[in-house]
Amino acid sequence: RKGWNKEVTETVGLPLLAGITEFFAGDYGKAVQTLTPVMPDVQRLIQGSWAQKDIFQQIHLHSCIRSGTPGDLAIAREVLDQKLVNRKIKNHTPLNERFIKKMMTVHETQG
Repeated sequence: RKGWNKEVTETVGLPLLAGITEFFAGDYGKAVQTLTPVMPDVQRLIQGSWAQKDIFQQIHLHSCIRSGTPGDLAIAREVLDQKLVNRKIKNHTPLNERFIKKMMTVHETQG
């Protein structure tokens, strides 16, 4: 098969499914490794509302936080900071503030 659907399924859909499966299996570090490279394409290529696609980003963020490694926490922070830029807002939403609070709690318990 050829075409847009095949391309999106191969480049985004399959890795997205794998990352979500890893997340629900509790392999958060692996989920971060799988989801991070495809997240920029999720908003661009997957059809649906921003709210529907935001669920994938929330799974990615939860994977980063639950993994708890400094590198994964840095990825989460970068994602949240990029949301400010993309939405042209100065302050994080209440949901994003909760993610940041969780990240800081994880960071403080490690250090």
